[in-house]
Amino acid sequence: MQIYSKESLKAEKTRVNQLLDEENRNCSKCKDKKEQGCEGCFHDKRKNALQKRKDEIQEAISAQK
Repeated sequence: MQIYSKESLKAEKTRVNQLLDEENRNCSKCKDKKEQGCEGCFHDKRKNALQKRKDEIQEAISAQK
């Protein structure tokens, strides 16, 4: 595992949060989920991946304290 500075981790977390917000907006307008259910929606899969990344960043920030 590579060591990152706390500032770069915070910047990455902010970037991931912005992407997550964008996916949430897109998902709310998505027409595919009406036919497939939200679990089948591309946005839902992307949101899960971003949330996982956000959790990893949070763990890395906590480990540095």
